[in-house]
Amino acid sequence: MNIQLEDGSHIGAERLISAIYRTDLVPVPVTIELVVRADEALYELLAIDAMLFMPNGVQLTVVKSQVINQQGVKAGRRIAAIHVIAVLAGCQSLIGVTKRAVSLEDTSFNEIYRALGAKIRIQQDIKISRFICLKGQMPTTAIAAALQREAAVICHKDNRVAVMGLNELFNGEGILFDRSAVQWVENPNAVRRGNINYLSIDDNGSDIVGQTHSERSIGYYPRVNTRELQNLQRVLITKATITRQLDARLNAGELVRVDDQRLTTLTAAHRYDTGAAGGNSVMATQAWLAQVEKMQ
Repeated sequence: MNIQLEDGSHIGAERLISAIYRTDLVPVPVTIELVVRADEALYELLAIDAMLFMPNGVQLTVVKSQVINQQGVKAGRRIAAIHVIAVLAGCQSLIGVTKRAVSLEDTSFNEIYRALGAKIRIQQDIKISRFICLKGQMPTTAIAAALQREAAVICHKDNRVAVMGLNELFNGEGILFDRSAVQWVENPNAVRRGNINYLSIDDNGSDIVGQTHSERSIGYYPRVNTRELQNLQRVLITKATITRQLDARLNAGELVRVDDQRLTTLTAAHRYDTGAAGGNSVMATQAWLAQVEKMQ
């Protein structure tokens, strides 16, 4: 991994201790966590709001920068490292609480992101009937709830941000893996936790929309219609994981085929350990694979 800084210099193997580059199907879809050897230049170049440029063209903004003093001493000075977390450039306003309420009608996710202070363009968007994020709330939580009502996710692919329906994630040829490369996950508790009946109140203010079953918990969503209630019951559940040598093909939203099963990559983490601080060097990818569960 060779990360470029704002002055044109790079964080190469001589500076980098470890890095985890992660993509997710969430409102802030790309993050990176770095630990680098500290020097005078890097204190400024890796400060809050500094930009990082990845080899694949993705740009990220530093949102956390912390100096870590280590036990070793070199040239009479204690060796230090810098721990950095950066998110997809333009999304940094989404990871703190809102300073004002945002209420939109007949809107889109592009408009929602802009209203919340984000500076990214969603190139594949959808319309939604309403969006509310109260002052002091986390924008990502409100966006995730809006996405769930539409049975959709945020996906960063080919350096583009898109809103994709759950069904769209399973289109195409996908990446074929042998069953021996996949570790299957039995997760009945996750299914039970997601097995919720959602209810709402009809436009007349008196009738209840939705169905209840005694063996399931009940959730309430205000002002949603029957279609949105049905979408709320469709969720991605982790079914398997893959751990292998670094595989740049595996990123969130990529389709994976194992025999006759089709799974989408829910989360992909690419890890680089250079061994600069001791230990072996590691370049590996771990991906969490999911399928859609229709809660009954």
